[in-house]
This record gives sequence, C-alpha cells and structure tokens, in this order.
Amino acid sequence: MEYPIFDLPFFGGSLLIAAIAIPHVFIAQFSVGASFLLALAERRANREGDSETRAFLKTYAFTVLLVPYVLGAMTGVGIWFATSVASPRAISSMIHLFVWGWAAEWTMFIVDIVAIYLYVYTWDRIRPSAHNAIGWILAVSSTVTLVLINGILSFMLTPGSWEPLAPYGFWKAFFNPSFWPTTLMRFFVSLALAGAVALLLMALMRTVPAAVREKMTRLAYRMMLPALACLVLLPWAFSVIPERSQQFIQGGAIAMTLFFAMGMACFSLLALGTILAMVRREWNPSVLGASLLIFFAFVGYACFEFVREGARKPYVIEGFMYSTGVTTEKGQALDKRASLAVLREKGVLSAASWVLPLGRTIAELTPEEKGYAVFKAACLACHQVYAGYNAVQPLIGGWTRETLRSYLDTMHEQRPMMPPFPGTDAEKDALAAYMATLTRRGK
Repeated sequence: MEYPIFDLPFFGGSLLIAAIAIPHVFIAQFSVGASFLLALAERRANREGDSETRAFLKTYAFTVLLVPYVLGAMTGVGIWFATSVASPRAISSMIHLFVWGWAAEWTMFIVDIVAIYLYVYTWDRIRPSAHNAIGWILAVSSTVTLVLINGILSFMLTPGSWEPLAPYGFWKAFFNPSFWPTTLMRFFVSLALAGAVALLLMALMRTVPAAVREKMTRLAYRMMLPALACLVLLPWAFSVIPERSQQFIQGGAIAMTLFFAMGMACFSLLALGTILAMVRREWNPSVLGASLLIFFAFVGYACFEFVREGARKPYVIEGFMYSTGVTTEKGQALDKRASLAVLREKGVLSAASWVLPLGRTIAELTPEEKGYAVFKAACLACHQVYAGYNAVQPLIGGWTRETLRSYLDTMHEQRPMMPPFPGTDAEKDALAAYMATLTRRGK
C-alpha cells in the first residue's frame, strides 16, 4: 500500500482519471491523424502549386497546435497527477517495468512539440518541400508516440507470457496479445478524427473556395473510411482478452455490455455517414453533419475506453495487481510488503499505517474506528462512503453486521469485478462493524 490515500468526495479517483484521460486521449489521437492529413494534403498542394489549399491547411495546422498541443499537454500532465494519487502502486510498477518505453515516448513527444511549432511558424518562410518534410517528421513521431503508449496500455489488460523479473520482460510485456489489433484500431480512429475535424473547419469557414472544399472533403472522407476496419479488428482484440473480461462484455456486467454496444453503434454510424456522403457526393459539409460525425467518434471512443478500463476489473494489471494496489501470488516476486499473502497474515493496516488517526495506534481504536481505517486502506480506491461513484451505503441498506461479515469472505466470488479482501479475519470483523454503522445511518 502506498501513501497517500486519495479521497476525492463523490467522484473518487476512478472518475477523476476518466474525466481527464478520455478527452486527453481523444485529442492526442486526433493530433496523430491530423499530422498525416497535413503532410498528405500539403504534398499534393505543393505538387499542384495550389496556394488556396495551402491557405486552408495553414488554418488547420494552427488548430492542431492550439488544441492538441496546448490542451492536450495540460490534460497529459493531469493524467500523471490523477493516476499517481489514485493508484500509486500501479503507476510505480508501470514506470519501473516500462522505464525505457516511457523515456522513448517522452523523447518522441519533444520531437512532436518542436515539429508542430516549426511547422506552424515556418509556413511560407522556408521552401515548400522542406516545410512538408517537417510535416512528415511530425506524422512519424506522433505515430511512434501512439504505438509506445498503446503497448503500455494494452499490457495492463493482456500481459500474455510476461512474468516479473523473467528474461525479456519488457518486450514480452510490450508486444502483448492485444498490442497489434488495438494499435491498428487507435491509428485508424486517429485518421477518422482528423477527417471529421477537417469537415467541421470547412463548414465553419464559408470563404473556402469551392475547389479547395471539394479536394479537402474528398481527402477527409478517405481518412475516415479506414475506421471501418475497426469493426473487423474488434473480434481479434476481443478474442485475446481474458475469458472473465469477455463474459463482462457479453452480459456479465450490464453497464459494460451497454457501453460496448453503444461504441459499436457510434462507429457504425460514423462509417455509414461517411459512405453515404461519398455516394451522394456531398462536397459541401454542413456544421451539423460534421459535428455529428465528431460526436459519434467521441462517444464511440469514450465507450470503448470505458470498456477497456472496466474489463480489467478486479485487476489494474491483469493477474498481477488488484485495483486496490495489492499484488497477487503471480506478482509476489515484485512485492514483498503488500502482496495478498503478506497482508492476509500481517493485516492491511500493517502496510498502510497512515490511515490511522493521528497519534493513535491500532490497539487504541474501537472496532468501528479500526474498520474505517481498513475501509480507507482497502476500499477507498474504488468506493465512496455515502454518495457518489460506487458509494457503499446505498448498496448495503438493511444489511446486518453478520451479513456484512459473511459477505466479506466471498465478495470476490459473488461480484467478480471486486478483488478479494486483503486483510486478516480481525480486520474483516472491524470493517463489518464500521459498515454496520452506515446501514443504521441510512435508516
């Protein structure tokens, strides 16, 4: 267990991470696709001597700088802060395992920053071919960043043959079973986002010449069509995730099933809308139509991110670390202090003494006070107390102390998304005593 215990009333750490991470990843992936759109369109405009298209691309490039590389950078810092305080043990493990991967990603991000600033501020100031070369550097570096990040994220759900301290651990973790399908899906979604934003810009900029509008609309639609491949890649990605996660998506967790279905529907509508627009030769996009395409892309993407995160439960690193930060038997080689076996012998409070009231020892606490300390150490990572995300009190209304105590023995069997209780039997007794006070207050 790691200090600090993070308590964000009502929302909790999980919703805080989601609120920052989903917009950040959406913006970051747009920037990947946008860099390819800029590089491709500028190369064609240079070849054709098309100054009007270059003028539109200059505005698009500034949009890429203003949104992804300002707001995106801010939310990126926010993700590091939120994950570090909400799940410090998981972040520590990921940093140690992927230290060179993170270093490479940060290096590529620096290249991204330098390239986009040079690309925007050298427009019409250097030779067109040299300027386009900067655009291709941006496209390649941003794609490498996507690949590196996805290798780390996909590992958390599908570690594959990786084992702690085993030879070639980094490479086995990075090239895990879901790496290729999810990397391809993220890249295709990036292209679609770039195309949708280009359509919206053209709809808002009514002064764009008709010829430029048609060229860029055609290119935007072509960028969006590869998103169809996501519907083909999904079965591949689904087949390599754990069987427990598959069951969640197939009805074992209703919320996850609904979000998965909503994501499929949104991407299907995105693809259908693009195909219909191309068939009907709609080269003059409307603000409403372009906004709907972006909306479908954002909602669909958010749904799949929710499913990806939820499918890991009760783990934060599949099979090795629970969402509470406690390691499993497989992860004991990495953790001699707060593994499940150690905590069941010594108690969860032995590894989280900072949850105790200031200046008091465990022996000085009443059962209810000790139970509250156990709650903060073992439950607060996923649950609120009275109201908010996964609040406990509404879930246990009317339960007796005996029922609560019995439930703690088998909660991971009754609710597969919950990890097993990590402490001793005495700590279970104390937690049941504390939770019984919540049911009395709810009356």
